[in-house]
Order: sequence, then structure tokens, then C-alpha cells
Amino acid sequence: MTLIGSISLGIFSLYAIFMLYFLSGLIRLRKTTLVKSLKESTVSVIVAARNEGENIGNLLKNLNHQTYPQEKLQVIIADDRSTDNTWSIIEDYVNKNTNFYGVKISEQSTTMTPKINALTKAIKKSTGEIIISTDADCRVPNTWIESIVETFDKETGIVIGYSKIDTKSEYFFDHYQSIDFLALMSANAGTLGWGNAWTGSGQNIAYRRSDFDKIEGFNPVADSVSGDDFYLVQAISKIAKVKYNTNPNGFVKTRPSVNIGKFISQRIRWASNTKKLFNTDYFFLLFLFINLFTNTILLSTLLLKSYWQFLPMLFGIKFLFDTIVLFYGSKLFKTEIKINAYLLWFFSQPVYIPILGIFSMLGKFRWKA
Repeated sequence: MTLIGSISLGIFSLYAIFMLYFLSGLIRLRKTTLVKSLKESTVSVIVAARNEGENIGNLLKNLNHQTYPQEKLQVIIADDRSTDNTWSIIEDYVNKNTNFYGVKISEQSTTMTPKINALTKAIKKSTGEIIISTDADCRVPNTWIESIVETFDKETGIVIGYSKIDTKSEYFFDHYQSIDFLALMSANAGTLGWGNAWTGSGQNIAYRRSDFDKIEGFNPVADSVSGDDFYLVQAISKIAKVKYNTNPNGFVKTRPSVNIGKFISQRIRWASNTKKLFNTDYFFLLFLFINLFTNTILLSTLLLKSYWQFLPMLFGIKFLFDTIVLFYGSKLFKTEIKINAYLLWFFSQPVYIPILGIFSMLGKFRWKA
């Protein structure tokens, strides 16, 4: 075997090991039991919104019908310079519900990026012992807050929840996005099954206010356009325990990207957080590079006819382990996988991942236009 062949086989072997690591972590999570010890904690739900008039009403309706005691709950929505009817919808809920509060931001901060500024202003207004955040375009079940709080125990500093793409439209591209999102969520949840915190999603994340203050809030990342959720997990996990909420009563649905351009832009923005790993989590960074190299090798093999003989073996290894992890994740997180969408997702990875890796290192991003 050539040197290149040996290196390629080594990289694919490491990829398989990571997949088994995720799978075993997901199995460990499945056996997690809840300790309902903090049900009386006060809670502040934080949402940053910009031009979300089409979506914010649905989320506010969900938050207004939570099973958690209303006297221990406050909802704070920060409107970041919206030019549509977002603020009028927020005002309507604030006027009708004593535990709903609005924060209207009229000017861009000179010290913080827009989303970080919006989240910070909302948190400053909060009084809850536990802060829970989601995005304005998400839908949450009525049991969402109760489920999250039940996941905390006395040592827990942050709880990461599961989010999935809303596929009720039945569009093929929505199912493709659902599988891609499931892959990200399954990998992250699998690492937490072993007690390693990599990242989380701001669509479904909760943390103690006391721990947020200990890490100096968002001040260390005040100039970051993206990655507030990544920062929270990385920072709080260093001072307290992190848990994953596998209870379906706490799952959140988010809207899919409306087109391929917005989908790619979103994924590039998420992937751009990789640069922060050079000083934080080398294990996480190693996986990202192994994933990048695995798909780059597949792409190179596809383009070089003299190496086509290795395609069945390389694709076979990746297909086997990807399929095992994703289908186990779909069962654990009750997320449907359409076979045709899965096959397209799998065979597009050798092109999609390398392009994502390149542009994430070059791109510049904004909160919202």
C-alpha cells in the first residue's frame, strides 16, 4: 500500500472510532434518569429577535402556555432594531401578560456585536435563577421549561436541549436539512454522553445565572458575530457540570432555511466557530479536521480515476458508521429520516464539507441584515 493509501486508511479508521464514540455516548444518554430537584427555581426565558414579525407571535403563544408555574417565570424579548412589526407584537404580549417584558434596542452598540448586545440587555433585565434561551423562529412545546428545569441538579451549570428542523411542509430540501441538523445534534449529544461538552444550540439551552456571572457574561466574546451558544458551553463547562436533556417534552422545532444559499450561509457561520477551538478544545478540533480530511479524501478519490478502485471501500466505511449513528440518533430524538434525503445528504458530503471548511475560515458574518 502507498503512503497516501496508508494515511487515508488511518484517517478513515479515526473517523470510525469517533463515530463509535458518538454512538456509545448516545446509548449512555438514553439511560439517563431525571432528578426533579429544582422545580421551584425561578426562570427567565431570553429571546433576541430582529425582523421576526412572521415568527415571533407563534413562539410567544407557546411561551404563554407553559406548564411551569407562571409566578416563577418571566419572558424577556429583546427587539434588535427591527424594521417590521416585531416590536408591536412583543408590546401586545407585554401589555396583556405581567410576566412578559420587552427590550427595544434602537441603536447599534459600539462595544458589542448586535446579537450579543441584544442577549446581554435582555439578561440584565432578568431575575431568574435559571436562564433559558431560544430563537424567535422556534416553536417550543408547553412542557419545554418544565422539562429543562427537571434536568438540572445541584451540580449542573448548563443544560443543552435537542432541536430539530420542522418538516411539516414535506419539502424534500427541508428533510435534507433535518438530516444534516440531526447529524450535528447527534455528534454533540454523543460527546455529552461521555461527559465532554463541545457545543450547544442557542435554540434550546439553559444555564444558571450565577455561573453566567462567573464567566463575566458575554464580555469575553463581545466582538463575536456568531458563537454565543458555543462560548456558553465551553466556558460554563469549565466551572460546572453540563447535562443533555433527552426528554421529548423539551425538544424544540426550528424553521428550515428557505433556500440553499441561506442554508450554506448558516452552516458557514456555525463552522466559523472552529477558529475558537485552537485555544479551547483540541479533541473537538481533532474531530472537525478528521471529518474534513475524510470528505476531502473521498472527493479527491472521485476526481482521480486511478484511485476509483478504493471508492467502494472508503464509501462503505463511512456509510456504515454514519448510518448507524444517525439512525440511532433519529430513534433517540424521535426525528424522521427520509431514505432518499439521507442518501443525497450522504453522497453530497464529500463536496459540501470541504467547501464549508474553506469558506468558514474566510467568511465574515453579521447577526441579521
